[in-house]
Amino acid sequence: MAVVLLALLAGACSADDDAAGGDSGPTTTAGPPTILIAVGGPFSGEAKVLGDQIRAGAKLAAEQINAAGGITAGPFKGLPVELDESFDDGNVPDRAVEGMLRAVDDARYMAFVGSASSDASVGAARVASEAGLSYMVAFATSPEILAAARAQKSVFVVPPSAAASALAVTEELLQTSRRRPAIIHRAGTDGEGVARLVGQRLTERSVPPLAVESFGPADSDYTAQLGRIRDAGPDSLVMIGDARSEARILRQAAQIGLTVAAFDAAGVANREAFLTEAGDLANGVVGVALTDAQRGTPAARALQQAYTAATGEPGLPAPAAFAYEGVQAVAAGFADGAAGRLELSDHLQRISLPDTGVGPLRFSPDGSRIGGRLVVFTIVNGTPVLRTGYEQTGPAAVREVALER
Repeated sequence: MAVVLLALLAGACSADDDAAGGDSGPTTTAGPPTILIAVGGPFSGEAKVLGDQIRAGAKLAAEQINAAGGITAGPFKGLPVELDESFDDGNVPDRAVEGMLRAVDDARYMAFVGSASSDASVGAARVASEAGLSYMVAFATSPEILAAARAQKSVFVVPPSAAASALAVTEELLQTSRRRPAIIHRAGTDGEGVARLVGQRLTERSVPPLAVESFGPADSDYTAQLGRIRDAGPDSLVMIGDARSEARILRQAAQIGLTVAAFDAAGVANREAFLTEAGDLANGVVGVALTDAQRGTPAARALQQAYTAATGEPGLPAPAAFAYEGVQAVAAGFADGAAGRLELSDHLQRISLPDTGVGPLRFSPDGSRIGGRLVVFTIVNGTPVLRTGYEQTGPAAVREVALER
């Protein structure tokens, strides 16, 4: 009877550890052990296209890792990567938190890759950080994500940060002769943080913004804000919104006689929705892209070709690119020696991938990317024309670099 009681107690303790999300080796519900990764994003709703791209990039990475023999080194050498793509957040913050709680509470999940919006990622980052689950944020870039991850450093933003994107565009503005900028930004996590950063950098360089205006996510009429900006007499306008709101800003600014150089600090000026809705008004806008579609390294060409072969799409969209890198980073962390999910984040801090196909990949201590490549462009005849490249060198720092061709 003593043996039976000990066995029952051991089983109960094991169940408690699993429910609490304790460290665990790879496992799945059936079959041989694997490195199980939760993949999340808007797999339904208005942003479904982003979720589909996240899934496609993660799937391509898993297929390549497994085709090459699985995890290349460490305690789990040879194990394949398995994806669970059932974490549909619909770009809704509460659903993103629910999904992360599900992953945290199930010790089978070794990491979480995904999410498309910053609002959905902030709460999920807080949950992942408290549990120590490595969360590779695939397409959200707000500084608030890492600010929310204070408990443990287990949250990693794979794309160049919103700060890096905004600073690259701000540097381009500062290199012009314009000295009277204004800012109009979307209210909320993304817009306010980016606007504050741009304003600080402009002020540091003795070019403080003449006016700063905001608009709500549901607003469609910005003429009052643009009128106040016009009355301040700016010579340039920094826009921080989504693709459609920035197109409306250009149209409404033209209607009230505000015709100044426009700079997109949100990374949306190369999106089809912006180019279509802005029309000829898009010409001359300076914007930034999170990836270099024309990058010419062997790894970049191979990744582009593999993605096109897998999906039929001619280009590699940014959500797919960063989800791909997120899965590759998890595999590299286990190859570096991580023996379980609670150890993984320490090893992710140590990895340095020289060229994923998207670019070099490593992380700063706060979880932001180091070495990420950004491309600044000008819209000419409805097409982005490259100006220069930037590299993220710190959480909120960039330097100009030559484009890799």
